Parts: sequence; C-alpha cells; structure tokens
Amino acid sequence: MVNLNLLPKRLRRRAGPDWWRTAAIVVPLVLLGAVAYVHLGTQARLGKLLDQRDQLKAEVQILRPYIAEYHKLEKRRRELEAIAQVARQVRATFRPWSDYLAEFLTRLPARRGRLLVSLSSLSARGIDPQKAQGLYGVPAGVEFTLRGEAASDRALIDFVHTFETDPGFGINFQNASFDKKTKIYNFSATVGMVLNPKKPLAKAKEGAK
Repeated sequence: MVNLNLLPKRLRRRAGPDWWRTAAIVVPLVLLGAVAYVHLGTQARLGKLLDQRDQLKAEVQILRPYIAEYHKLEKRRRELEAIAQVARQVRATFRPWSDYLAEFLTRLPARRGRLLVSLSSLSARGIDPQKAQGLYGVPAGVEFTLRGEAASDRALIDFVHTFETDPGFGINFQNASFDKKTKIYNFSATVGMVLNPKKPLAKAKEGAK
C-alpha cells in the first residue's frame, strides 16, 4: 500500500528527529553537570584547605611555648651581643699606660746603673700610626712628649741614638740648650713607640764606660 501526501510542502509533517528540541534539553543538562562538577571540586579543595588550616592552628598551639622561649632567648642573645660590642670597644680603646711608661723608661740610656739623662716633664698620648710613620719612621701608637737634662753632650747623644736605632721607637728631637753655669744640657723631644714591638720589653743596659 502506497501512501501519498498530496498536501503542499509547507503543510507536510516533517519526518526525522527534532535537533533543536534535543539540543535545548541536552545543553542545559551538560552545563548543569559541568557547574556541579566544578562546584564539588571547589568544595573538596576548600575542605582540604580548611583541614590544613585547622591542623596548622593546632600545631601553632603546641609550638607556642617553644616559640615564646625562642623569642626570649633571641632577646637575651641581642642583649649579650650589645654587651660584647661595648666590651670590644673598651678593649680597642684601652691603653695600658703603665706598661707603655715602663717600656719607655727602660730604654733610657744608663751607665753603671745610673741614667745618663733626667726628665723634668713627661706626658703621653695616643697617636695615629700612619701619621707617626711620617714623623718617626715607625708606625707608633703612643707618643711621649718630654723635657729633660743631660750632664754631657755624650749623654745627650746617647739618648738620641738609643731611640733612633731601636726598631720599636722613633724620636723627633726638637731643641737643646747648654747652661754655662751648671754645665748641663736642657733639651726637649717627642718619642714615638710602636704598640707591638717585635722584640720583648728590654732592660736598661749598663754601659761599660
């Protein structure tokens, strides 16, 4: 049996699936599923992050006493470091003047246990070793300023020669005058002393004359 449709094409029923109607149903379902998947994944990650946060809070609570002790020790360390810094500064500026004075006096020339010169005044101060190098020929750290008397020209020469030839000292001889009445030489000079001389503290040498 043959069915003939004599209606015009515009009035005939269309055969086959209706794709627009299918798409109108399927697409929203797919989108809804995607949104649900993303939402569930985000919720899962958020849950993990919240769990990690709670775990970290619990660890902080456990470590809080140790953290407080660490901060206490760190504060104490800074205080001790400040004290140590002050101590280093004190050591850097400390001058054992008694040792320096003894070192200088033992270099004064003597003969048969008696000094060849006598000092009427003596003062000492620190000096820049670089400045002293140009003045005394040695990197002295201490400078002695003195006035004295010598009983003879030989004694005065021995005095100057002593500090000219000693590697731990240098001398800047300033002036000398001879008193005809007393037969004594009055002189003034400055002497530079190296703070760490290569040779140990010397004892006064007695002349053989």
